[in-house]
Amino acid sequence: MTSARDVVEPHIEAMLKEAEAAKLSTDAVARIMFEQAVRIWRGIRKPEDIRAELIEAADHLDPDEDFMFMRP
Repeated sequence: MTSARDVVEPHIEAMLKEAEAAKLSTDAVARIMFEQAVRIWRGIRKPEDIRAELIEAADHLDPDEDFMFMRP
């Protein structure tokens, strides 16, 4: 069964390679991807839900941080 990740990730990798070849900033590319993700969410989710999703992601930016449900 194909997942959304299976469909999206090859496109992202190809886009990043194309942006690198064009000497575009990966930060600029990420900002545009983020802008488009929010645009898509606006069509299917409530603003409060989007806000909660973004806050949750921001609260867990440190890859070395343990999640609250994890035991030490």
